[in-house]
This record gives sequence, structure tokens and C-alpha cells, in this order.
Amino acid sequence: MSFKPVNINLFKIQLPLSALLSISHRVSGIMIFFMVLPVSAFILNIIAENEAAFISFFELYNSSTFLRTFVLFNILIFEYHVIAGIRHMLMDFHLIAETLTASNTSAKITMVLFVMIALLTTLWVI
Repeated sequence: MSFKPVNINLFKIQLPLSALLSISHRVSGIMIFFMVLPVSAFILNIIAENEAAFISFFELYNSSTFLRTFVLFNILIFEYHVIAGIRHMLMDFHLIAETLTASNTSAKITMVLFVMIALLTTLWVI
């Protein structure tokens, strides 16, 4: 029995919101490992060096829109990953039913929570 290769066009598939949330949770985990953690360690290394370095960094932070935006995006990536991770843990512990309706509802709740927290974070950071 031979199988023909199937060419699946991922841009034509209508994935449910819960699938998109799951995929983006994995992507945010990769971004945390390769971007958020190294940047956070670098900044912590700078500000922990001495008081002058601490003051110098925060003067640069307050004067640079690019740096503030970059730090804000790193915080938002981490927040998204945590919120989506809590949803995945609730599903793993069977506290959210394993139906498409329950999964989509929990995905919508997760997105609303993330948007609310992201808005609060943005107002606080900027």
C-alpha cells in the first residue's frame, strides 16, 4: 500500500482559536528562551554592577523610546506565556472540559485576560 504525499496549505486551513492559542504559546516559550531570558539577565547584570550603572541604565531607559518598547514587549511575551500556560495546566488537570466548545471558550477568556493585563502593563511601563 502506498500513500501519496499530501500538500497541506496552512494558510487555507481555518484553525480554531484554541489551536492558534496553543501554537502561539509554544512560540512565546521559544521567544522567552532566546530573547526574554538573555535580555533580562543582561539588564540585571548591568543594574546590579553598582549604583552608577543602575542610575545610568534608568536614565537611558527613560530617554529611549526604543528601549522602553523593547522591555515592554519582553514583559508582554512573558505575561502571555504565563496566562496561556495556566490555561493549558487547567486543561491538563481536567478542570476545563475536553470539548471544542469548552476549549474555544477558555481560549476567548484567556485572550480577554491577556488584553486586560497587557493594557494595564502598558499603562504602568510607559
